[in-house]
Amino acid sequence: MIHETKIIEGTWDLTTYQWKIESDALDLFVKGLKDKKILGRKCHKCGTVYVPGTTYCRKCFIDIDQIVEVDQEGVLDAFTVNLADVKGTLVEHPYITCTVKLKGSDSFLMGILEGWTDWRSVKEGMKVKVVWKDITQGALADLSHFQLI
Repeated sequence: MIHETKIIEGTWDLTTYQWKIESDALDLFVKGLKDKKILGRKCHKCGTVYVPGTTYCRKCFIDIDQIVEVDQEGVLDAFTVNLADVKGTLVEHPYITCTVKLKGSDSFLMGILEGWTDWRSVKEGMKVKVVWKDITQGALADLSHFQLI
């Protein structure tokens, strides 16, 4: 096997590139959480709904600004059963991290899944709902977890 490294001498002028930081998407999302709402943005051209609500459509490459509220129920997309911590030590109570696609959204949210008794019975496509903290403060932690229904 041949490993080769190429060195290209010169300068790279990055000032010609435009960088777009999506802080607006997170600001909108967190604002909705304070009121126990899941807010996103919908593309007026293709209809794609992004949660958190990016300010441009990743399919049409156009700016979007239509704010929509999506449902608080959806389906389990993917999940990981955590039986050990990062050091490999078995945990006393396994937990599940998951991605969920809420009704009305074309993107996914990530969180903790609760409401299961045997992790082996958890399957992709199971119905879930958002569970909120009792008191919301406009923070990502306002969305406590997802609950199987």
